[in-house]
Amino acid sequence: MKVETVEGRAPDFSREEPHTYIGPQVSIAVDRKPWEEKVRAYTKAFRDSAAIINSIVTFTAQAQNVYQVTAEGTQLQFGQIRYRLELFIQGKAPDGMDINRYYNFDWVNPADAPDDKAVSAAEATMRKELEGLVAAPINDPTVGPALLTGRAAAVFFHEVFGHRAEGHRQKDVTEGQTFSKKVGEQILPDFLSITDDTTMKKLGSQDLLGSYQFDDEGVPAQRVTLVDHGVLKNFEMSRSPLVGFPHSNGHGRRQLGATPVSRQGNLIVQSSKAVTNAQLRAKLIELIKAQGKPFGLLIDDIAGGFTFTGRGQPQAFQVLPLVVYKVFPDGRPDELVRGVDIVGTPLAALTKIAATGDTTEVFNGYCGAESGSVPVAAASPAILTSELEVQKKESSTDRPPILPPPAHDTVKTRGQQ
Repeated sequence: MKVETVEGRAPDFSREEPHTYIGPQVSIAVDRKPWEEKVRAYTKAFRDSAAIINSIVTFTAQAQNVYQVTAEGTQLQFGQIRYRLELFIQGKAPDGMDINRYYNFDWVNPADAPDDKAVSAAEATMRKELEGLVAAPINDPTVGPALLTGRAAAVFFHEVFGHRAEGHRQKDVTEGQTFSKKVGEQILPDFLSITDDTTMKKLGSQDLLGSYQFDDEGVPAQRVTLVDHGVLKNFEMSRSPLVGFPHSNGHGRRQLGATPVSRQGNLIVQSSKAVTNAQLRAKLIELIKAQGKPFGLLIDDIAGGFTFTGRGQPQAFQVLPLVVYKVFPDGRPDELVRGVDIVGTPLAALTKIAATGDTTEVFNGYCGAESGSVPVAAASPAILTSELEVQKKESSTDRPPILPPPAHDTVKTRGQQ
């Protein structure tokens, strides 16, 4: 601890009740050969497109057993199993911009593995979007109405809100402390509530990567209400307490070898002002017309993002969309565009949300921060925002390949056609 912090007399470390839990050890028994064949088959399917210059498919299976013993009397033994299938393809636009599409499947029960039909459908969508993006025009920087579909909105909340609600950031004087003094104040529209529930293993039929039994400081997983109808109520807490928040709520997390700090788990956004996604699109067009804009944006998928929380940097976020469409108020078909990054500041961006859809979607991923990379999930309905700023994406200027991919080269060796 520093000599002076905003939290004044907050203790260095919280006292928590000891826990004893001895669960079974977990293990995996994966038949490698079928999965090796599947990965090759999934990769081979991408060769049908001349626009794809690189493709990677990976399957990973992990069984992790955790053992914790503390001087306070805690004795824990528990384990987690995770499976992941990742699909990645890359193309290049004529101006040299790299075009990436990515999709992942996550599951914990071997019976829930995606079948070939589901993987094939995902691959077809990825291929179609990449081919469209390679030929799409670059979008110029704009500010205006935007609609983010559920997965995109989930990443948006993870970056814009979630990192700033991590408890240790309220205590560190080098942090921006965006929400430190806003407990009890309205920071979101009153129809939005946010919880971080690491006890949730599934949302609907989808596994949530951010679930666990105990955190990395021996505290049981808990459901924490962070925002209730727009009002900030709590933070994700580790065992580094704050004034008014003397105990951990089970969010002290780390990658092996790092020191635990408060981190997100399963960030769940709920809305009491939900409309159908079709109605949400109609509201987007109304906003475009009301603001006199030539178009709005539909952001359909996001790779991830990052946010600056330290005082030495602008209190800004940058979210990295993969699939973005221009939506026109005169009924013209949507136009796919590329080279778009979402930028902004959190306090302004969160107040611009005007409505949400009625279908919650899940984003599973791995989040990197001070305590390393940890598995997380975020879930949200689609959101409509009255104002969103986008900038041009950083781009490579390398020329596209001169020769076509071998599978699409019509001129064979020895002069044969």
